[in-house]
Amino acid sequence: VEEVKLSSSQDQLLSTTIAYFKKCKAESTNRNDCRNSITKMITEFYNIGDFRAKDGGFVIYDSIQPIVKRSSAWTKLGNASDQEALNKAQQAANNGKATIAIDVSQTYGQVAMIIPGKLTKSGSWKSNVPNTAALVNYSADKSFMNKSLSYAFKSAENIMLFTKE
Repeated sequence: VEEVKLSSSQDQLLSTTIAYFKKCKAESTNRNDCRNSITKMITEFYNIGDFRAKDGGFVIYDSIQPIVKRSSAWTKLGNASDQEALNKAQQAANNGKATIAIDVSQTYGQVAMIIPGKLTKSGSWKSNVPNTAALVNYSADKSFMNKSLSYAFKSAENIMLFTKE
């Protein structure tokens, strides 16, 4: 299997966005500040319009789950506890498709992007998990890229994988 890596422009976009998000959160006075950073990152990384706001900006983080669940363009791959769904998620991301993992146990659950890369063994999840990037809303300094899905979420239990056809 040929290993797919991030292009230098994708790498640059993610690192710049993560740095901006950390700075934004550090300087913000309002808990709603920076709430569209993740939708902006997903939109720009995959070049999709799903999370664009009417004014041309980006919808807030809270809108991701309802938009994805409502949209016929997004396909549910399955739960992160299912190895087949994990394989499909990494494959979709490697093929350039917008692919995300959402914690569906909460209305505004954490969202991670599945990004090009390879599956890595997760001892805690007892499965092979995809490569991810995420902006961590409750603790911006924990935002990351090129880490496994099991790094993004403690457990696979309520994590649902979606890809855009």
